[in-house]
Amino acid sequence: MKSPTAGGEIWTEVQEVGTTQALAAKYLASGEPIGVVFAHEQTAGKGRLGRVWVSKEGDSLTFSLIFRAYADHKKPYLVGMGVALAVAGVLHCQIRWPNDLVIGTLKIGGILTELMPDDQGRLVPVVGIGINLNQSEFPEEIAAIATSLSMSRGGTYDPQLMAHKIVERLAALPEPNEWSDLQPIWTIFDFTPGKKYKLPSGEEATALGIGSDGQLLCSVDGESRAVLAAEAIFGA
Repeated sequence: MKSPTAGGEIWTEVQEVGTTQALAAKYLASGEPIGVVFAHEQTAGKGRLGRVWVSKEGDSLTFSLIFRAYADHKKPYLVGMGVALAVAGVLHCQIRWPNDLVIGTLKIGGILTELMPDDQGRLVPVVGIGINLNQSEFPEEIAAIATSLSMSRGGTYDPQLMAHKIVERLAALPEPNEWSDLQPIWTIFDFTPGKKYKLPSGEEATALGIGSDGQLLCSVDGESRAVLAAEAIFGA
């Protein structure tokens, strides 16, 4: 899989930003040769479906990868799923479809893939990554479902070093042209089967696995369904 710096793009580092995804969008639109946007602190980060993801300096790894090499990709969600595999390989964690990174049953981070226009009008996959590294506690509302690498494994972790390890790991992955390219590796890290999801209809679904095109296969009252990443919410 191609690196976000494969074309000579550079890393940029900011002390504080609302969201690295928004800053990446500005760089893309202006044509600046930026491939990685790294923030020490993110104050208005966002997760999937508009959820808030705030990261304080030293506690979290927050950065965005701009994949110009995959502009106008026919299946851009596979780029994000490829990044999830790189992160799981570095953290030695599992992945809960489509983008949750987990250790045991607790969430340690997430992946957000968005399509953003560049200065030529192409749609470029931009993948935001948020990982809990050194937190020792979480707010009450998420304490029962969240963890950090430090809480789970002990030790402390340098956000910049971890970011570089993840980007370097991408080179070991196959090109994300079809789900079949990623599926053998995904199976190693998959934590999806049996988990509960809520569908747009409000129905509760039980995950069966991942389909031939990377979609969620699930069961609703014994009836099989195939669901795209944008349509289901973990935790019915």
